[in-house]
Amino acid sequence: MFRLLLLLVALPTSVFAHGGVVDDGDLCIINIGYLQAHFKIYVPEERQHEDYCEDIPVRGESIFVMEYQHSGLSEAEIDFRIIRNVTGKGRFANMDDIDAIDDLDNVTVRYEPPAIVPDVFTMLQPFEEDGEFIGIVSARQMDTQKVYTAVFPFEVGYTGTGYWPWFLGAFVVLQLNYWYLSRRRSKRTTAVIAMLLMFVLCAPDTLAQDDESWVSDAGHFKVSFVSELDPLTINKIHSWVLHVEDDNGEAITDAEISVNGGMPEHNHGLPTVPEVAATLENGDYKIEGMRFHMRGYWEIRILIDGGTISDSVTIALTL
Repeated sequence: MFRLLLLLVALPTSVFAHGGVVDDGDLCIINIGYLQAHFKIYVPEERQHEDYCEDIPVRGESIFVMEYQHSGLSEAEIDFRIIRNVTGKGRFANMDDIDAIDDLDNVTVRYEPPAIVPDVFTMLQPFEEDGEFIGIVSARQMDTQKVYTAVFPFEVGYTGTGYWPWFLGAFVVLQLNYWYLSRRRSKRTTAVIAMLLMFVLCAPDTLAQDDESWVSDAGHFKVSFVSELDPLTINKIHSWVLHVEDDNGEAITDAEISVNGGMPEHNHGLPTVPEVAATLENGDYKIEGMRFHMRGYWEIRILIDGGTISDSVTIALTL
């Protein structure tokens, strides 16, 4: 069991590469069908000469560079598109998921139309916000008119945990398999297996809603919400119904509500400007325009003006 775990740890990072870009030692290779090119991304103003394969750790003007390894790319029409990753598949998005998008232009942040670019293709794209994106590179051979495509999901402002969750998951599976094969049926073993299974099966990557509530900074109000999305997911605009009570549990009606927030660890706000669309009954308020554009820790700040008393509450969420 431990030999297999060590083998997983020793695997090269290219095994875990996603999309059309592969980390091959010191080089990043993009596979456009059978056509290959060296692939690099630079953020010169922020990170000088450092280059990246896919994920970009900071916002700013990013330069995408493809140095052709195959002569066929020098004679092909190359087009490059970057879209927001609205597929819901994260790093596992592929061309089928992109084809399923109803309005591709609406989620496109940059498109370079087809052109023959000899030897080296470069494109400058400024990113003003963190988030998940997908790069789509197509090459059309002029003699055969065949089109080859590479798709690579990537993140801007990437602060992921790397591959350790994979190793942990592999260790759990191997340990469960070891216990099963050894047929140790002690109560202790059964309890440990049950806990591990509960951890693996009940740890989602999105936030499920519950009956949690939050108390305002000065203790004057208690706030809870129900989201249109359950569980909460990224890159989808949705609404909330916000419920506001006083410290005695009485509903607060006709209050002035404003919403802001962001990711304090990334030092940026919400990608939208949520607002109260309707005042409902029994202390409920409909908030339109909620959207989270990346995974991680968020704080939603609710400002409540009840007329004679004003207070604010912070809703902490991890997606």
